[in-house]
Amino acid sequence: MTAVPAALRDAQQVTARVSADEAAADAERARLATEPLPRVADAGQARLQLRDGEIVHAVRPIALLEDRGGDVPQGGTLYLTSQRLVHAGQTVREVELTDIAEIAVALERLLLVDLADGADLAIEVDQPRLLRVQLAAARVAARGHTA
Repeated sequence: MTAVPAALRDAQQVTARVSADEAAADAERARLATEPLPRVADAGQARLQLRDGEIVHAVRPIALLEDRGGDVPQGGTLYLTSQRLVHAGQTVREVELTDIAEIAVALERLLLVDLADGADLAIEVDQPRLLRVQLAAARVAARGHTA
């Protein structure tokens, strides 16, 4: 029996994770065509002060946030709400959904967020493609409430 080289095995694992993320994102797109974003009840939002009418749609308990103006990436929990994207770690970083100009996915686990003021964020999470779909849907809904 021939052993699979470590680099090839790792590449296969990355490919499998990306494929699973793409499939989850496709399924979420299809679901969102007929249903609203999910509501996450009791997401352990101890550091998250919800506003009136604000709903939590997604939680990523392990997220690294690199604020391009900051020193080093910060670990914490990422919350997608009906109004904001919130990273709660040693500090809390909040971004209004209406302040997001563009969202992109890079590599296996990276979500890139460009803000209207020219700042940008890099967020390392599991299933960034799925999160991008959910974030895009939340932005559309938030624009509908502010229009």
